[in-house]
Amino acid sequence: MITGQLERAFQLAEKHKLDVSTILELNKIIMREVNSSPKTEEKILHQILHILENNKQILREAT
Repeated sequence: MITGQLERAFQLAEKHKLDVSTILELNKIIMREVNSSPKTEEKILHQILHILENNKQILREAT
């Protein structure tokens, strides 16, 4: 794995309060399924993380 990707995964995991392994797995899935430019894959990853953040907020409010 490229060191930059791993560093980015740590940053995103800290920012979104997720496990690094979750970020890495999402990244692998996106790379495999989308097979697009790295910039597009990064945008998709951010959209997924945004959805997860919204879902966590909704669950907090529901309980």
